[in-house]
Amino acid sequence: MKKYGNDYRQRGEKFEYTGKWYGSSLSVKELKRHALNNTVLMAAALVIYFASLMLNNEGSRIFWILLPYMVVVFPVSYGIMGGASLFLFCRQQEGKAHSQVVIPEKHIGHMTCAQYEKGVRRPVRCSIAITVLGLFTSVANLIFLLKDFENLIFTRELLFEAAAVMILALGSVSTAQNWQIKAKFTNFE
Repeated sequence: MKKYGNDYRQRGEKFEYTGKWYGSSLSVKELKRHALNNTVLMAAALVIYFASLMLNNEGSRIFWILLPYMVVVFPVSYGIMGGASLFLFCRQQEGKAHSQVVIPEKHIGHMTCAQYEKGVRRPVRCSIAITVLGLFTSVANLIFLLKDFENLIFTRELLFEAAAVMILALGSVSTAQNWQIKAKFTNFE
């Protein structure tokens, strides 16, 4: 990430991080389990998203229903990348990944600002966006379904509504879990 370039100094062939550090009261195993759980929730939302787009229902052709639903793919994708980033940090802490950055002795086990942004804050923001977009889509589709009930193929519309509600539920669960994890981190200057 370009904006964190000034947080590093070259030290021989390696680099030293001089920016902010973030530490957690959770163990690496717990963080790794959360990263996998978050990635699975986001992947499930992505599968439901693509499956629902194959329904070809009337509601998915309405602009004010389709636009927020189409935008869901971005926070879901970034949420998966955030979970993967946290998982990679956990692997690095277990000694299974190499780094060119020299970590001071007092900050072993802590995250750099860039790692915290990608692995903790990004999933929080993405899950909130998924929840908001899922809520808007489900309410908009429900209004459309109730407004034009006689002229619709009810099973397709109901399946699309169920998919929007499932994405809303996955986003809500992910938001609650990500907020709990974020609350367990502290900033070290």
